This record gives sequence, C-alpha cells and structure tokens, in this order.
Amino acid sequence: MTTLKTWLNTYSSHLLILLVIISALFGLWLRFLPMEYLGDGPVQKLIFMDTWYSMRQIEQITANYPGYAWFDPMTAFPVGKDVDWGPLFPFLCASACVLFGALARPENMIIASYIPPLLFLLLIPIIWYLGKLTGDEKTGWIAAILLPVISGELLYRSFYGYLDHHITETLFSTLFITLIITLLITIGNIKTARYSKKSILLAVSAGVAYFLGIMNVQTMVLFAAICALIFLIHALLTRDRDNLISLFLHTCLFFITFTILYLLLGLSHDGISLSNYSIGHVLVALALPLELGFLTLTAHICEKKSPYYYIGIVSGAIIAGYVFIAAFIPELASQITGYMNYFFFFSYTESFINEMQMWEPVRAWYSYNIALFLAFLGIIICIIRLIRSYQPALMGLLVWGMVLIFATVMHLRYEYYVSVVIVLFSAVTLSTLYSKIVASEEPETRSKKSSEPPRQVIPFRAIAVVGIIMLLITAFSAQTVMTVADKQIGLISISNDWADSLVWLSENSPDPGVNYYNIYQKTEFSYPEESYGVLSWWDYGHWISFLTKRIPVTSPFQDNVPAVGKFLAAQSEDDAEHYAKETGTRYIITDYATVTSKFAALPLWAYGKDSISEYQETYYQQSPGTGRYDAILVLKQPFFNSTASKLHLFDGSWFAGRGGTLLSVSHNSQNGGSFSQIIRAQEISAEEAKTVPTSSDKVTGSIQFTKPITDVAGLGHYRLIYESPSTVAEDDTHQIKEVKIFERVNGYTLPGTGTIELPMTTNQGRNFTWKQQSSNGTFTLPYSTKNNPYDVRATGPYRILETGETVEVLEEQVK
Repeated sequence: MTTLKTWLNTYSSHLLILLVIISALFGLWLRFLPMEYLGDGPVQKLIFMDTWYSMRQIEQITANYPGYAWFDPMTAFPVGKDVDWGPLFPFLCASACVLFGALARPENMIIASYIPPLLFLLLIPIIWYLGKLTGDEKTGWIAAILLPVISGELLYRSFYGYLDHHITETLFSTLFITLIITLLITIGNIKTARYSKKSILLAVSAGVAYFLGIMNVQTMVLFAAICALIFLIHALLTRDRDNLISLFLHTCLFFITFTILYLLLGLSHDGISLSNYSIGHVLVALALPLELGFLTLTAHICEKKSPYYYIGIVSGAIIAGYVFIAAFIPELASQITGYMNYFFFFSYTESFINEMQMWEPVRAWYSYNIALFLAFLGIIICIIRLIRSYQPALMGLLVWGMVLIFATVMHLRYEYYVSVVIVLFSAVTLSTLYSKIVASEEPETRSKKSSEPPRQVIPFRAIAVVGIIMLLITAFSAQTVMTVADKQIGLISISNDWADSLVWLSENSPDPGVNYYNIYQKTEFSYPEESYGVLSWWDYGHWISFLTKRIPVTSPFQDNVPAVGKFLAAQSEDDAEHYAKETGTRYIITDYATVTSKFAALPLWAYGKDSISEYQETYYQQSPGTGRYDAILVLKQPFFNSTASKLHLFDGSWFAGRGGTLLSVSHNSQNGGSFSQIIRAQEISAEEAKTVPTSSDKVTGSIQFTKPITDVAGLGHYRLIYESPSTVAEDDTHQIKEVKIFERVNGYTLPGTGTIELPMTTNQGRNFTWKQQSSNGTFTLPYSTKNNPYDVRATGPYRILETGETVEVLEEQVK
C-alpha cells in the first residue's frame, strides 16, 4: 500500500493529464460522428445553414489568399450584401486548405471540416487554468476532463463539418474573460508597485484576445460589457484607490493594444456602428479605461466617506453617462439599446427563427443532464464563498456565468456560450464534494504527546464518488450526442433532393455575370444586365450561393425577407409579379417544408404575426373518448391562393375547389391565455364556401394541403422546369416532390375564353395536366410545346376545353 501511495503521489499529475487526454480523444471521436453522413450523397455536405456561407468565404479567401471580401454581390440580389462579421474563422480554415493544398471541392470542404473540433481542443487548457483560478487545482482538472465529453451546443457546434464562427466565439471570449480575471488577481497581489511583467503581459494579451474575438464576430462586444460589469462590481466592493489606479493603467494598455491592431487592419465601414467594423469598436474599448478612470477618481474623492457615497456617485454617474450618450451620440445609444434588446429580449414569435426560442428545461436536461444540477449547486457554493470572503475570481466567474445563463434562457442560440460556465460551476461542486468526503475520512490526528506523523490514506471513496458522477455525465452525454448525430444531422443538413436540385440548376441556368471567386469593392460594383436572382425561402439562400454559384434573393442573413415573404404569400399573380420584378427574380425554388412546417413564417415576415391567422390557424377539438383537446391545423383559402402553395402543391395550374368544413368556434380562457375550441363541424361545397360569411366564431377551412376550399387560379408567368426525385406526400390527385424549381417567364398571350389545358410530364416521369382559366379574354401560357429545353415538357399541344381548339407554342414565344 505504501508503494502504491508513493507511486500515486509521484505520478498523480501524469495520471490527471492522461485522463484529460483520454477525455479529449473521446470528445474528438464524438465530434467526428457526423463524418460518414456528410460524405454520403451527391455532394460533400456541411451541418446547418450558415456553414455553407462560411465555406463560400473559405473558397473566396483561398482563391485570393489572404484577401477578404467586405462586400458580397453573390447574395441579397439585387443590391448585394455588406459582410458584417470578421475574417478570422474563414481565414483559419482557408489557411489550412492552402497549407494542405486543398483548393477545390470537395477536398477543401473536408480539410476545413476538421478545423472546429481541433480548435475546440484549445479550450481545454484555458478551462483548466480558469477552474484553478476560481476554485482550486482539483476544480481545474475536473473541468478539463468534463469539457470535451459534455453534450450541448458547444459540442454540436464543434462537430466535424460545422463550419461557423461559434467555436471561435467561445474560444476567444473564454480566453478574454480568463485573462481579465487573472489580471484582477495579479494586480491584487502586487504590493510595492503598480505593475509587474506578468500584469503587463496579461493586459497586452487581453487586448490581443479581444481583438481576435472582434475580428471573429462583433458579439465579442458583449464580453467587453461583461468585463466592464466585473470592474464595476470589483470597484464597488473594494473601493481601493491604489488597486483601481493600477487597474486603470492596465486597461489603458489593453485599449492601446487593441486599437493599434484594429486600426492596422483598417476600418471597413464609416460611421459609428457596432454591427460593422467601424470606429465604434474603438469607442467600446476606450470605455473600459474611462470607466476605471472614473471609478478611481471617485474612490479618491470618497476615500474617507461612507461606502454609500461611493455607490451613490457611481450609480448617478452611470445614469448621467447614458443620458449624455443619448443626447450627444444618439446613434450609439440607440445601437446599444437595440443590441441589448435583440441579444436578451427579442421574441421568437417575431421571427420564427428557431434559435430565438427560450431555453426550455427539457432541452437543458438533454444538453447537460446531471451537470445542470451540479452547476446550480456550484453557483450557490460560489455565492456563499464570495459572501464569506471577497475573491475577484469567484466574482468574475459569477458575473460572467449569470449573464450567459440569462442570455441562454432567453435565447437558446447562446447555449454554446453557457457550456463553459456550466462545466466550471459543476467542477466547483464536484471539487467541493471531493474535499468534504476526504475531510470526513481523515483519520484521527496524532495526539499531542505522540511524535508520529498523521497517517495518510488514499481517498478512494472520494475518488470513486466523483469519478462515478463524472462517468454518468459522460455516459448520458455520449448517448445524447450519438442520438443527435444519428437522427438529427440529416434534419439540419442539406438533403440529397436539395443537393441534386441545386447541382441541376447550376448546370442548366445561365451565368449571372458575377465571378463567384472575385473580391468586389462595393463602391465600384454594379450588376451586369444579365444578372438575376434566385428566389427561395431564406433558409436555403446559402445552399443556393454555394452549390449553384447563382445569386439568392434572400438567405439566413434575412436580407429582402419581407419582399420574398410577400411574393410567396401573394394572393394574386399580379402581386407576385410585382415582388418578383422588385427582387429581379428569374428562378423560384420551393420545397415541401415551405408550404407545411415553414409556411407560417411567410405571412409573419410579410405582414406581421397577426396575419398568420388569415392563412392558417390551430384550433382544438375535444376527443370524445379521452376528453383531451387535440390540436388541428386548419388551412384557409388564402393559404391555397398563396404563390407558394400554387407553385409547390398545384404546379402553377388551376385547380378546382373541393369544398371545406364550416367550423363553429368558441374562444376559451385557460392559464392566463386563450384557445379556440371547435364546437361543431359541417361539410360544405366549394359553391357554398363562396357565399358563407365568416367571423371569429364561424370559420371555413380545410385540413388537407392538397384540397383547396374554392378554385385556385393558374399561373401564367411561372413554369416548372425541375423536380427532385423523392415523393414526400401523395393522395388520389397529387404526388408531391420535395423540391421544385420554376422559371419566371413573360408567357405567351393567347386570345380566348374558357379553360385551356396542357398535358405535361416531368423530369421524374410524373404526369399532370396544367390548366388555366382565361382572364379578360386572354390566356397567358408559360410552357412551350416546341423547342422546350427542359426535361419537364409538354406531351401534346394546348387545348381549349370549350372549343377543342389546339395551339402550339414556341419556346421563343414564352420567353
């Protein structure tokens, strides 16, 4: 036993390092789980939406290395897009591609996909050191072992193939806060001078870390605000003039370092804007030494006065400062208020952006399992320790952690930030538990008369308890990660149908006249005459940019979304054409999700959330057997009249109404809200539906996507040119494919009245009949019957049903 104790004491650090390495390797294995799926299909794939634009940037940087485009005409047609985020992450990935000679697809995609999981490894020593600062060495080791294996958004966003700046956001924000906390401790330990070599190095390093964070993405400003809050609370609790003078001098050094690096790179935007790379970020960095200067001066003035004087002056100055900024720099004040509202309080119901949903307890449990409760206990332990004795590291951890937890509760998108603090607070709890168990197992110390040293034992019980808890966290996390990799990667990545469709469009559409790889200056750029836009819902814009090298009208950046929403929700072809012309649209891509799960977002972005109920609404019907209220989505005629539904569900063809259900509805109150209950349902014909008055208590609707209530008009300016192979829904009248591509054409105007039809077959061999009813004595025909260049083609001439007259139309006539 003595030999074992000696060996463990000698090699304990080596064993702990080995455990960290094992955890890191297992964490890497978890992060590489999506690799097989992403490599299978018609194209190399990436995870989620924004990653495709990062890959577009990586390709552009490798083609112009090390150049970076601050303006991109390959998105947001017809105006282009100011690039509002920094070059750091795509530059790192592009550098790896250049280093390994992977300059073309798919090799460059594969090389770049390795970067997020490898960057994650850099977080491990940072969290080890931060854990050691805020707890003890055990806390650091526990945090370093837990971080690689705990599930949650940080793990998912460091997956192989998740090419987005979130991992570098977490890395540099954590590094910055670690340096700030270390600086507070170091300055507090300086006794005879205001600085030391270590403190100077820390201040300069904090400036570099903040610069790298800003050059990754501007949300790094949040951590400057957290830093300012940490300094404020530190000053209020210590009121130590000498300490604050030293801190002031170091924040000046931080500001100088950041400003030199930032200005050397050059300002890409004029004005004062925190969402762009403007002088505004220099002002934010300047705010830290200004804050410390004021806090130091106030500490000097209030040196012999009650602490309440200091607190009162500081509080009043903060209010006065904001009033001053609002009065003399209203643009900056408005931006600060806007960013705070957006970051913390922007509602999911205003956008239907999934990341803006609140962090629900069930999701939080699946992300962090046992660690969630350990973190809660860790917060309480830190607060108790801080009350007993002021420790800058604990205060900094609590301020940083509580702000990020609040942000994540409000918007789950920030969960990748909060993963680090949950691990740290959990490590605090486990380290405390370990110490308590060890203390309870310590043998009786030798008596005062005995000269024998106290007996030392190996704390097997403490090691076992803490080890088992950590293994349980790892097991639960691994199970969750493997489920996500197996079941959800396909849902948040591009489908084979989408990939096939976009590859087809890239090969069967004209060049838009803008070089995909070139770097253009906004002030010198204008679109050539042959340029055009590809319109689809914003979720798919980056796929379009990357896979087709064509220009989407909108994208996940949400440019032009209201106009696109109005086009897709438009109730008449004239209205749709207005927005198609406004956005320069030539091709329209729809998918099944656009007219089902995503449809409510169209009127939301077009006309506001109150308009959704005009198209569809959820009602509840009580089940006779169980008494439970079952939700029923009721589709109203404007849903069927929308451009999106006309295109994807009815191929742009006229379709006869099938009647619907007249619902009698009551509005009931429940738990402070209300819900609409179906009291009675009566089937009515299409003719009856035209005359039945509707109100809040009487609603006519349909519960089937392919059965409109009244007639749906045919479209004369949009023709189907491609559909993907997979059938996602089918009934007796429809076979609906996942993705469809339409071309916008002038259409051939044919005099006549009545109904005209055209037999069609698609590139997938699906047969349908396109129909249109005349308007003002004419038909507008979108398809050619001769010289058609597409595999979606007519199998005969047009025929007017009332007269039997047939008509042939040349391709040149419909263009």
